[in-house]
Amino acid sequence: MAHTDQSVGTLISISGTLASIGLALVAILTAKTSIDHIETAADDIFLFSSFGFLFAVVLGYLALKNNGNGKGGSLATMAEVVFCVSLLGAVIGALLMLYILV
Repeated sequence: MAHTDQSVGTLISISGTLASIGLALVAILTAKTSIDHIETAADDIFLFSSFGFLFAVVLGYLALKNNGNGKGGSLATMAEVVFCVSLLGAVIGALLMLYILV
């Protein structure tokens, strides 16, 4: 699939938003007075997926800057892979949070 500036720009925008949401969830979880093991695991998962989203932002930015040469496509693919792994981590963290509530 061909990467366009618009698709990479959308990836950057969504990754930045999800990184902010993940970091906000980390702040909320660590602000609680008592936190159990599952909440600690969810906190760590949200933290690492937020780092992944931020890394996807950097890779997407570099892909846009190197669009003219051969590196742009591979950087965009790497950004998509990092985004997908981070999104999977965020979903696992959300499932752990749902498990806590039930």
